[in-house]
Amino acid sequence: MNFPRLLGLGAIYGAGFALIKSMFPLPIILLLLQSGRGTEGDFTWLVAVYMGAGLLAGLIAAPIFGGLLLLRRPPEPGEGSASLGARFTLSLGLALLMGLISGLLILGVYATGLLPAGGVLDPLSLIQSSDFAPGTPLLVAWTIARDLLPAGLTGLFLAPIGGGPLQRIATAGQPPVQKHYEYENL
Repeated sequence: MNFPRLLGLGAIYGAGFALIKSMFPLPIILLLLQSGRGTEGDFTWLVAVYMGAGLLAGLIAAPIFGGLLLLRRPPEPGEGSASLGARFTLSLGLALLMGLISGLLILGVYATGLLPAGGVLDPLSLIQSSDFAPGTPLLVAWTIARDLLPAGLTGLFLAPIGGGPLQRIATAGQPPVQKHYEYENL
């Protein structure tokens, strides 16, 4: 599996994630119900940033995940399975990595000031207003975790499409498994 194919797979996952993520928590609803500006800033810009973070997260996560699959220890012969569960697991793994990267990108977007501070969606205002120190790491984890639900949904929805290529990456370098039929043992 070469790098352009991984980027293509990342673009598919990123686009799916951007569409699903645009329904969580509020950006598309804000855009549809109100036009112009509000406490979150320009709603068109808000949706574009959230969806762009999802697409960019897919383009970053796919090569990283593909590299991790290629670097891992190859399984013993006969251990690799072409099961539907393996496809779903690999697809979900890529999607969750994509959600983690997207959460970090959203934190970075608010930290750099690309989106205005103080809105409902601003995770940094919630983190900065935390009164006790043990709550801050939990709030950062929550900020990242709120991207994991749409990412997990993306992984489950795209598993039939992206699971096969991910499974081919995971089983690269293994000899093909010989199938045995009942009549051979007679």
